Amino acid sequence: SGGSCPLACNPYGGAFFGALIGLLIVPFFTPPSRTEAAKPSPHYKEIASIGEFKQVLASADVVVTDFYADWCGPCRLLKPTIHQLADEYPGRVTVVGVNVDQVGELAREYGIRAVPDVRIFHKGAQHTALQGVRPIEDYRAVLDSLVKTSVPQSSAGSTNSVKNN
Repeated sequence: SGGSCPLACNPYGGAFFGALIGLLIVPFFTPPSRTEAAKPSPHYKEIASIGEFKQVLASADVVVTDFYADWCGPCRLLKPTIHQLADEYPGRVTVVGVNVDQVGELAREYGIRAVPDVRIFHKGAQHTALQGVRPIEDYRAVLDSLVKTSVPQSSAGSTNSVKNN
């Protein structure tokens, strides 16, 4: 047995060394998951019923609604973008998520046929529908047209007082 490879001559040794090499190499070639790295936004709300959704629509001027499913890969890719929007527009835009498997009647009411499907509502009425995974700029363009992001609240008040003089 002199000169033979210990990995090839013993199947148990080969399996052991193969598993050991795999455990050492795999972590270096596995990219981090986008969904694991994403931190949930405190401004994001999960919708559990049609009544709760109707309440949100009635109480907010602009509502971003992410229709998604847990099993949907593209939905998981979009989730960090949705949470980022919630963080970028706090107090001006309400961002909610609707799991189509849990609140299916709401998805049917709005004609959701595929996920992810993001619907943007303005004053209770649907304004825009964006299907699939899109860059965050697509969502910002719509939201910026619906909310006044370029004029801060403090300067808006001072501009009005100058005009009144």
